[in-house]
Amino acid sequence: MAILNLDPNLVLVLAGILVVLGLALAFFGRGILKKIIGIIGMILGGIIGYLGGSAISGGSGYLALGLGLVGAFIGLILFWKLVKIGFALALGILAAALVFLSFGVPASPTGAGDSRVIAAIVAFLIVFGISYYFIEELISIITAIIGGILVGVGAYLFLGPGAMGGIQTWIAAVAVGGVIFFSGAVFQTMQVRRKKRSAAAIAAPTVYAPPPPPPQ
Repeated sequence: MAILNLDPNLVLVLAGILVVLGLALAFFGRGILKKIIGIIGMILGGIIGYLGGSAISGGSGYLALGLGLVGAFIGLILFWKLVKIGFALALGILAAALVFLSFGVPASPTGAGDSRVIAAIVAFLIVFGISYYFIEELISIITAIIGGILVGVGAYLFLGPGAMGGIQTWIAAVAVGGVIFFSGAVFQTMQVRRKKRSAAAIAAPTVYAPPPPPPQ
């Protein structure tokens, strides 16, 4: 099995890594993504806090370290809580850009009243609103797609080019990736809906039976 002139053992290791990562993303990608974004926010917040502390203190390591820890905590909370808004904004901006460019590249600068701008703003608002409401499901589907692709690539690396049982290995790899994508998307979406039902049940007011009428 020679793929890209790599050592067969290395190819098998890469295939195993891709399959494991793909399965993790396909079935648990929503939680993993939140943790990754939270870690990124913690790192960025820590760096900003440390640099700010160094600038304020004139090089004092204790103050810079303290502000770095505070910044890391704030960055973790912000990125963890704002992940939904960030994804919805990204999808809204992407939709606005696609709508704007679908009219063609303007030959002259556009104003706020240009039809392209109005259509792009409307597309942004619609996609942002829908995406924010269904953002958990969208994240589940997106991570399941990525996980399915990784598993499919890993399966192809494991099987190698050629045919197996009269079926091309790339077809088998695509089928495996598709099954993983569908299973992961269904699994994560069911988790999201179960979580929403639990939250709605907790938020619903408790209904008490009226007391019986007093005896006559």
